[in-house]
Amino acid sequence: MNRNTAERWGRVSIALHWTIAALILLVQVPAGLTMNRVGPGLLQNILYDTHKMTGLTMFALAVVRLLWRWANPVPVLPADLPPWQAAVARLTHGLLYLLILAMPVSGFLYTAMDGFPVPLFYLANLAELVPVNKPAAAVAKAVHLNLIWVLLAVVVLHVAAALHHHLVRRDGILRRMLSSKARLPAGEARS
Repeated sequence: MNRNTAERWGRVSIALHWTIAALILLVQVPAGLTMNRVGPGLLQNILYDTHKMTGLTMFALAVVRLLWRWANPVPVLPADLPPWQAAVARLTHGLLYLLILAMPVSGFLYTAMDGFPVPLFYLANLAELVPVNKPAAAVAKAVHLNLIWVLLAVVVLHVAAALHHHLVRRDGILRRMLSSKARLPAGEARS
């Protein structure tokens, strides 16, 4: 099942979710932590370029994910979920979308306005689209570096909630993001 239903996520949403998560965890975080710790040279250049190009890719995937989400139903939350938890779930998801869009944008602006290249898979330099502006680059840098901590906090909350649903509530919320065919709890109340 490619499309979402009122009860579960479809293959497209699942693939986009886990691809973006994997790019953050397996590429962006290691490259981001390492690129400033290694000395100037080929390895540092590769890490910077990898970080930039992966950020552009994540931005594109996030846009696709949002468009797909708007074109498909969003699975409902369990009917017995306390209203405050439902509100926190909606807020957390909104913040995740905002952050996975804002991080690449702030990183792009910081890099481009500081006069550094932003390669689009070595086919074009996107930094040429933005004039050099060192003061604005400093603001974009501060935004980018501070959003890292906000993203970390929201991801920790998101993962904790998913584990709570899976291990404590046992309501199938996590299972429906793991597989479009996963068996959900029988008789699960829906709202």
